[in-house]
Amino acid sequence: MKGPMGNAAELTARLEGKRFGVVGVGNVIKGDDGAGPALVALLASRGAAFPLVDACEVPENYGGWVAKQGLEVAIFVDAVDFGGAAGEWRVVPIGDLMHSASSTHRLSLHFLIRYLTEQWKGEPILVGVQPKSMKLDDDLSPAVEAGIEELAAALLAAQ
Repeated sequence: MKGPMGNAAELTARLEGKRFGVVGVGNVIKGDDGAGPALVALLASRGAAFPLVDACEVPENYGGWVAKQGLEVAIFVDAVDFGGAAGEWRVVPIGDLMHSASSTHRLSLHFLIRYLTEQWKGEPILVGVQPKSMKLDDDLSPAVEAGIEELAAALLAAQ
C-alpha cells in the first residue's frame, strides 16, 4: 500500500507539464462526503492558478465545463470508500469506479467520465478521499481535513 508521499509522487508525475483542473464532487451537508467541495474551496483560498469547480453532488452537469477549460487532465476529487484510513487519499483507477470503490456519486461520475473519454481528448483522474463519516449534518472529520490539506499541497506544488 502506498503512503501519502507515494500518492503525491504518482499524482505529480501524471500532471507534469500538463494543463489540469480540479472538479470537486460531494455533498457538504453529509460530513466527509464534502471532501471534494472542501478541497476546491481550500485551493481557491490559496490562489490556485489552475481551473477549479465545485460540482457538488451533480458532476454530470460539468462535462461541458471540463471541455471548455482546454484541460489536458481533469482531476475529480470525491469521497470514496476504498478501505483505507480516514483522510487517506489515492488515485483510484477509473475502472474501479463502478466495480470496487464505493462513492455516493459513482453512477453519475462513471457516466460523466465515460462521456468525457468519448468527447474529450484529455485524461480523467479520480482521486478518492477515504471518508470517516457521511452522516447528514456532520462536519468534515479532522482526518479528512488533514487529507485534503495534503492533497491541496500536492496539487499546488504541481502547478
